[in-house]
Amino acid sequence: MKNILLKGIAGIACAGMLAGCSSDYLDVQPETVISTSQINTTQEGAQQALYGLCETMYCPMGDYFDSYIFPNGEPYISTVYGDILSQDYFSYMWATRVGSNFSWAANMLPGGWIPTIPWSYCYNLINQANVILSGIDNIDGDENQLKLIKAQALTIRAHAYTRLVQLYAPRWQDSENGSRYCVVIRLTPGVEDVPLSTMNDVLGQIYKDCDDAALLYNESTAKRSKSWEPGVEVAYGIKARAALLREDWATAQDMAHKARSGYSIMTPDEFKAGFCSPTSEWMWYAYGGELGYACFGTMYACNGAYPGVWGDGAGAINYELYRKFPAGDIRSDLFFTPDKLVGATVVPSSFWSSTYCDPVSMNLNSLHDLMKAQIRAYQKSHMPTDKSIDWPLPYNNFQTGNSDESKVVFGAQYKFWAKNDYGVGDYCMMRASEMLLTEAEAACHNNQESVAVAALLELNAQRNPNYTCTLSGDALLEEVRLQRRFELWGEGFSFFDLKRWNMPMVRNPWERNNVNSNNIPVAYKLRKEPTDIGWKFAVPLSESRYNKLIDRTLVDY
Repeated sequence: MKNILLKGIAGIACAGMLAGCSSDYLDVQPETVISTSQINTTQEGAQQALYGLCETMYCPMGDYFDSYIFPNGEPYISTVYGDILSQDYFSYMWATRVGSNFSWAANMLPGGWIPTIPWSYCYNLINQANVILSGIDNIDGDENQLKLIKAQALTIRAHAYTRLVQLYAPRWQDSENGSRYCVVIRLTPGVEDVPLSTMNDVLGQIYKDCDDAALLYNESTAKRSKSWEPGVEVAYGIKARAALLREDWATAQDMAHKARSGYSIMTPDEFKAGFCSPTSEWMWYAYGGELGYACFGTMYACNGAYPGVWGDGAGAINYELYRKFPAGDIRSDLFFTPDKLVGATVVPSSFWSSTYCDPVSMNLNSLHDLMKAQIRAYQKSHMPTDKSIDWPLPYNNFQTGNSDESKVVFGAQYKFWAKNDYGVGDYCMMRASEMLLTEAEAACHNNQESVAVAALLELNAQRNPNYTCTLSGDALLEEVRLQRRFELWGEGFSFFDLKRWNMPMVRNPWERNNVNSNNIPVAYKLRKEPTDIGWKFAVPLSESRYNKLIDRTLVDY
């Protein structure tokens, strides 16, 4: 009975995400109401509803969005919006297949799918949480377990609102001290008309949800039993993320430190093991079982199905960022770059020669057999070491067995692996290194430079045996930001960090025979200044057409 109920609620959850996003999504309500009578009458019902809410964070979002490369909840928001919009992560797949997102051309179009997907996703999480919260206090049952369920629903609601602020609110510097309007706050189930709220109001609600959740977690003797359930450390971590958006440095430092308590930074072997199994520092992660297209690895692991079948590659690091890695840093070993060449048959400058590198796609393995041999040698030496898994080959067309058909692009990543062709692997949603770097960044602003330096040394004790840090002032803050870009590459932070740092987004292009140039095809070069439009997403028409209290003049460009 439990399994049937769980699957049913999870199915409702995933279907609900699409209520405003079918081919005629402008003609239906933007969210689906889940009946409280089905969920909030028994402890078992509340528990299974909570599991359904958690599973919504990692499940397919429906056929309508297939042309936008299989959205699947949290991995999609992190990768497509957090990374592909940025400068640090180059995706030839996204550049060619859905170029409008890669070029920011549609970020501010209210009728487009780009603003609609995360809005639908986040408000679906919020609505499911609200259903649970609306009746949880009236259920008879184990008091400790009910407190845990309530805390978890509050935590996920806070997470969803944090995502909304990241995308739809202005950066703090542009918010007039938080008084600018951004999204709507809904604290009860349903789709009643609600006016837009200010950035301060939304952040205040996030803080309250996290504080209320932490109190309940600490009061309850019940503890989470599954990796994808949030615990108190996740509530602290979400509040730390929200505090960064508010530039509330004292709260960010305190919450990040509390969040990572009890977690150790992953070792070099753990870091290089494929990012598809939990490690010593994973705080919150989704189970990546047989989910088909919903698996993160299907599209974005170096050995997932579609990097091989479509021949587009699975993401590459911006070479201008790569150049900043210091010698001995283990993180730099996970990208195929000029310094990875062995012997004298192909030299580093070959990466800027059209004999070896396709200027259109940055593909390195389609033009010259000597480069293909180098790629094969690198891949053979960088397979994960877990012998219990029969790892598919990276960038390999498993349907034909011909790796030469797939694009290993300049800077191709070998950080993310899948345990089989269709992307099976756990997906990390929060880990201790993020919290450590959040603590360090906040400490810089709190004039606690010794704390920031200690955090950098703690991280790099597992990343670079040669690392030292004697920096201070702005140079120290810049080092923290650089380490954050190194450490969290491909995990969904780059765009959001650039936005809140008030820094430009720059994709400089590749130039033939210029070894000082970058690895972005010239067709996709782009520069977006902090003052340019596109950093703040448009509120979708799927909301404002049915919510009569929305005043678009408060948020439209």
